[in-house]
Amino acid sequence: MGSIRNTLPEIMERQRIKQTALAAAAGLRYATVNALYNGKTERVDLDTLTDILDGLHALTGQIYSVADLLEYTPSEDVTTSGVLAHQPNILERVSQLELGESILIPIEDVAAKHGITL
Repeated sequence: MGSIRNTLPEIMERQRIKQTALAAAAGLRYATVNALYNGKTERVDLDTLTDILDGLHALTGQIYSVADLLEYTPSEDVTTSGVLAHQPNILERVSQLELGESILIPIEDVAAKHGITL
């Protein structure tokens, strides 16, 4: 499983922004900014992210994006070999498709056959 790292503390330190100043500029409670800063939150509301970005913009004049606040690192097993390990016959199946030895049936046909509405 990949991971997401919160880079807000680094931005705030680089820009010399205090938590109280960001809370005021973002219109958020200090406790909310403090929890984000210290990585004590598992989930962040989109409105809160927007408020943080608006606050950073107000304090620095720079436009930040969500990608500036959150850094994604994929897990090591999200690779071709990782996928192939979970689907050992996938290459054989692709080869059969390419050779015309098997066919793909459109999902609409399967749904109609079984009376399923898509």
